[in-house]
Amino acid sequence: MINKKNFFSITKILLVVVLFTVNLSSCRREVEKSKSVDECLEKQSALKFDEKIPQRYTVTSTLYNRDMEGNIVSSMQIKGRFSRLVEDEEVRCRWSDVRMFSTRDTLGEFPDGKKLDYMEGFSYSLSEEILTEDFYIDFPEEDRTFMKTLIWDAPWIEVAYVGIDNIEYDKPFFSADLESKDVKVQNFALLKTKNLKLNWTGIAKRNGEICALIEFKSLSNPVESKTDILSIKGRTCCWGSFWVSLDDHQVEYAVINEDVIMEMSLSGNPLGQVLNMQREVVFNKVK
Repeated sequence: MINKKNFFSITKILLVVVLFTVNLSSCRREVEKSKSVDECLEKQSALKFDEKIPQRYTVTSTLYNRDMEGNIVSSMQIKGRFSRLVEDEEVRCRWSDVRMFSTRDTLGEFPDGKKLDYMEGFSYSLSEEILTEDFYIDFPEEDRTFMKTLIWDAPWIEVAYVGIDNIEYDKPFFSADLESKDVKVQNFALLKTKNLKLNWTGIAKRNGEICALIEFKSLSNPVESKTDILSIKGRTCCWGSFWVSLDDHQVEYAVINEDVIMEMSLSGNPLGQVLNMQREVVFNKVK
């Protein structure tokens, strides 16, 4: 059995929300036969996950930097294939076919972008080591910040394996484990998680699977970073949804949104620049 205490530590550092769900697998056939949702909810029980089943996702991370009038200053999209499996009671992560495209233009759709060969087959154990600079020492310096963000996004999927079975339908739940926590990322930033709320809002269909729909939000989280060259101070808001299959109890689809308002100042320049960074991260399960 995987050590869940370690996973809670990882979620705190990466602003990963803990997913709490309920098991509706016994009702799946009733839903498919068009019986009432109320009947299904009356028979709810604890949703159990088989954490040793290998999971594979396409991950798409889209970033927009905007000025305070909403104009796009720059944008970027990173796509890749992400695998999660358990070996010797450790969660292993693996990336392949990672591509990145950046531009200063306003785009409706992004092209595939340049393939990053150094990410092909890149694998590691999911641990706090991914928060250290040494972990990225072999990455090209110009890509390092963006690859950190991509790798830090991956543990969002872990929320399905560290949940506690106490959320109820349409009743907001606040996680004490992620309430007002200080988060330190080496040589990067100090984050504070605040007021994490989860809510099971309904039943939906995704990838041909009947799913429990779990929504979450964590608003007004302070962020601060200071180096010899650059200082950043602001706040970040996170919200999104998880689609959890009622058949195999795995995350079929996830959308995570982040909005960051920050003031950025260069060393020796008393005038700061205010920027707005918006991100959307999508996990789509690969069959």
